[in-house]
Amino acid sequence: MLERLGVLHARPMLIHCVDVDSEDIRLMAERGCTVAHCPIANAKLGHGIAPYGALRAAGIPVGLGTDGVGSNNRLDLLEEARVASLLQRAVQRATELLPADELLRLCTVEGARALGLEDRIGTLEPGKQADLCAVSLAATHVRPVHDPVAALFHSARGTDVVMTVVAGREVYRDGVVRTLDAATLARGVEESAERLRGAPA
Repeated sequence: MLERLGVLHARPMLIHCVDVDSEDIRLMAERGCTVAHCPIANAKLGHGIAPYGALRAAGIPVGLGTDGVGSNNRLDLLEEARVASLLQRAVQRATELLPADELLRLCTVEGARALGLEDRIGTLEPGKQADLCAVSLAATHVRPVHDPVAALFHSARGTDVVMTVVAGREVYRDGVVRTLDAATLARGVEESAERLRGAPA
């Protein structure tokens, strides 16, 4: 349908893609589409598992997403990467799928490619934005650390992030968000939730 409507000619980023078949994938690759893979949201809602391997084999750029809080409560990108790996390995019965180094690329340079922003983000190099995060591997649930990249994706959690920098600006450090008033935001979220709970069905 998207092909008939001309949508694919706009080279869109397609979200989820859990029900695509081989012809869909061929068209997506031919038209230059990209994909946001959101495995936890897909699993929570019982929608299925995207054919990550077939998408990549067709040359389609795939980035990792979380979807929203309605379908993924934690929005933890490290958890998202871990679950992506586990689900693909379970479905394909293959332990070699989505190893840690590929997960790192999925969260960085491949995500940038999927967004069409690889000239600005995705890697740390001159001329690009300084986007980065620092993750502590010191917690007991991470140790022992034999391979830092494997530990990052299979042991660490989002709560182990100790610093986040966007375009060279430090936005988070040691539990403190520096770009907003967390207490005020929390009150606003609770007030909105209360209104939703009181809304008629």
